[in-house]
Amino acid sequence: MAMQKRKLLIPFLILILAIFIPIKILSFEKEKPKEKVKGTKITMATITPTLIPTFTPTLTPSPTAMPSPTLIPSPTATPSPTITPIVILPSDLEELFVKYASEYSIDKELLKRIAKCESNFNTNAGGDLYAGLFQFAKPIWGQTRTLMEKDIDPNLRFNPEEAIRTAAFMVSQNHLGIWPVCGK
Repeated sequence: MAMQKRKLLIPFLILILAIFIPIKILSFEKEKPKEKVKGTKITMATITPTLIPTFTPTLTPSPTAMPSPTLIPSPTATPSPTITPIVILPSDLEELFVKYASEYSIDKELLKRIAKCESNFNTNAGGDLYAGLFQFAKPIWGQTRTLMEKDIDPNLRFNPEEAIRTAAFMVSQNHLGIWPVCGK
């Protein structure tokens, strides 16, 4: 208890002194300077009050605990089977897919999916290197057509019947690797 009184007494005394000293200093009256006498020089000292810094206790707030965020598990999607779409084509291409899928004993829907993926059934798709419904590269076209004993002219890649025939042959030989994305 006595220790608490001492702790309170010191700041109280400092506060009293901080108030009393500046008031006492300010209350001194300045003396009027005396007239100068010829031949002597007198300098008058003036008292200028200065402020004495006072102790002001500041309270340091104690840190408050920050709540940590609670992780909420997010639901995982339930896997669903992949549905293989059946592609609907213009009728003139449909009969070519049926004809060559039957001739080479392959899945017509696989041929249609590759053509849809590679060119969106655009027989004029591509440019110089890859071209046609199945985006055949010139070297692959030439090699495959040689194996088939057919004309190797690279412009035939733009002919839908020749492109479907050649793709059906490749699928029958299990050469789906030439379509790494679309042949899956």
